[in-house]
Amino acid sequence: MKWLSIPLALLLAACAPSTAQTGEVAPQHDTVPPEITEFMPAPAILVFSKTRGWRHNEGIAGGDRFFAEVAAENGMGLFTTANGAVFNAEQLARFEVVVFNNMTGDTLSPEQEQAFQSWLEDGGALIALHSAGDDSHNDWSWYDTQVIGPQFIGHPADPQFQDARLVNLASEHPVMQGIPAEWMHNDEWYSFDSAELGDAVPLLGLDEDSYSPQNLLYGPVQDLRMGGGPEGHPVAWTRCLGEGRSFYSAIGHNHTSYDDPVYRRMLTNAFAWVRTRDGQREGCTKG
Repeated sequence: MKWLSIPLALLLAACAPSTAQTGEVAPQHDTVPPEITEFMPAPAILVFSKTRGWRHNEGIAGGDRFFAEVAAENGMGLFTTANGAVFNAEQLARFEVVVFNNMTGDTLSPEQEQAFQSWLEDGGALIALHSAGDDSHNDWSWYDTQVIGPQFIGHPADPQFQDARLVNLASEHPVMQGIPAEWMHNDEWYSFDSAELGDAVPLLGLDEDSYSPQNLLYGPVQDLRMGGGPEGHPVAWTRCLGEGRSFYSAIGHNHTSYDDPVYRRMLTNAFAWVRTRDGQREGCTKG
């Protein structure tokens, strides 16, 4: 994939701290939609990174840069925003893919949530990254339980970031084509309350023997082991909802994840898979 000359420092500088970090009071939900130029190429990608919880500035910067490159490679339009009012039927109709780039907290009103649900189930395509699957989305039951599924319970602390062995759990799935049977990656590793994904397809598992799944600094859960080998600790999966498709990956706390050639290949495959239409259901079911 060709790299664009987008300085990462500029992207990082553009990511201001969230209101939760600064203590400022902001409206609960956005009400005025952003202006989107009529000249934005179609089809287009919407990258949404509003945070009402922790803001992963570095991961958001890396995700923004990656999808800017994807848009350029595919001749697509790109719109990045933290304005939740973009989730209305008229503006969503302009986008083929939505990326939840490390969004956290109660970012959308009930009307905006319903607009997105209808868009996705009517044939939309979603890529959700890292904290888009954490425990800050409980207010949005459909997304929390039907799109993501298992509940986030914590990540290691002391150390927070560790190298760990990732295992390809679905080598025949389109998203995992060209992905090695295993590789090492450094990130903040999420644990969940269950490995049960319902009708989702687990793609990537975490070897808990390759890092220390301990949280020694905060919260009620210290031992974050899910057990059962890599199959018992999925960190990426696909799901089909109505006519739409979604991909979630718990990887992506730092911008460096988007420099990993294996992970870039996986995200590129995921982007192609969620866009697949014409009644094809390959990769929608286990097995």
